[in-house]
Amino acid sequence: MADLSDCVTIGGELGTSASKFCCDDTLITFSSVIGDSLSENMEKSWRLMNRSTDTRWIKNLAVFDENRNSWRYVGAMTRSSEKTNWFTHKGLIQNYDDAFLAIKAGLFLLNQEMEKRGKPVKRVGLGFGITVRYGENVIEKFFSYMKDRLNVRGDKKLILIKAKNVATDEVKEIELELDFYVMQYQAYGAYMALLFSKYNMDVYNTYVIDVGHGTWIKLPIIENEADINLADSIAEGIYTITKNISSTIFEASEQKFKIPEQRIMQRLPLKDYKIEVPGTGIYDFSKLLAQECKLMAEHIIEHVARDLSVLSQKGQSIDYFTVIGGGAHLLFDTVKAEIGTFFGWPGNVLDQRVIHPGSIGVDPRYINCVGFMLLARDQVAIEMGRDIDPSFGIKNVIQDIPLEDSAKKELEKEKNMDNEQDEGEAKGQAKAGAEKKEKKTKKSGEKKRQYTNFPKSINSYKENS
Repeated sequence: MADLSDCVTIGGELGTSASKFCCDDTLITFSSVIGDSLSENMEKSWRLMNRSTDTRWIKNLAVFDENRNSWRYVGAMTRSSEKTNWFTHKGLIQNYDDAFLAIKAGLFLLNQEMEKRGKPVKRVGLGFGITVRYGENVIEKFFSYMKDRLNVRGDKKLILIKAKNVATDEVKEIELELDFYVMQYQAYGAYMALLFSKYNMDVYNTYVIDVGHGTWIKLPIIENEADINLADSIAEGIYTITKNISSTIFEASEQKFKIPEQRIMQRLPLKDYKIEVPGTGIYDFSKLLAQECKLMAEHIIEHVARDLSVLSQKGQSIDYFTVIGGGAHLLFDTVKAEIGTFFGWPGNVLDQRVIHPGSIGVDPRYINCVGFMLLARDQVAIEMGRDIDPSFGIKNVIQDIPLEDSAKKELEKEKNMDNEQDEGEAKGQAKAGAEKKEKKTKKSGEKKRQYTNFPKSINSYKENS
């Protein structure tokens, strides 16, 4: 029986837009992108010109790539890279070397945070979520790849990590003993979180729908195992919705103005569905958003219905459904309603059988990552023959780019501009009244913007996939 009493269990996953790693109550998340570094002289110039006060490691991280014998920028720091690569695309890891560097980056950054709390990481048990794509044996391939890249010292397997804070030019080297690593399909993390939080460690057949930035994942779990014949990642996500909305606004403005999808996406978590179209007005896209969400939910249910038919032919059924990921806040209610229509379930049954991600106790974006930490914790319990600790909760989230903060700043800026314009108009009207002009005074500013309802268009998700 292995002695894993000093082993620190960590969960991790590489998402289409953000990668996450967590330990205990701490989670770090950074953009799922890697890029070539600047030359040494260019980096020195960059530091001289860099006026940002944010010198955190997670914002300015470079990891040394032994294969290339060069530094690679990770996450937010790729803003200075000429060439960048995303870790995953359409549900597949693009480059195993880059994915391994992402794991190194995640472990390093998490160790930085744990050191601050007086809990440095020395020995690691890693639960890791791998991207899903039908017909691809990704887990076995990447498992073999990682095994070949570990440093062996006696009976120990080590991950050697060399990292640099580009903003401060500080370099750190650490080594972590990897006691074990277990891999599962990405959405399986949500099942583990349900197993610990809702199922009281009883096994229930579960259908997980994970809606992310660029993809959504379907993963039926039957008798504790992922059904690899039905697991798949579909190249549609929140970006599909925001892209369709952006296209509609573009057409409504007679192809004069293109609203970047990112500006629309920033408003979604804040539930601010109004956006300015210069020269036209303020466009309320809430109805269009609801329409696009319904379209996507219907497309998701088409896949679910086919899977349920296949399972039924094998004498299997699903006990519970759940919707997680960054798109859960947009699509949960709509997908839930579609499931209710499909089965003809009354409201009370629907509420029980379709589990709201909020009831799990973790932000829907982080449920998978936490679940993989629990998967690693479960492995330790099995190895040591002891009971597992079922408690979990994320209290500290460290991001390379706090998107919510940037969105709030953007909205505050627009509101300030609106207030300044309204004040200018009020002063102009007061001046006109004081001078008692018969002719209407021309205002120096633009006319007060009106809320506009543009023509709506429906774009097929099948065509956009």
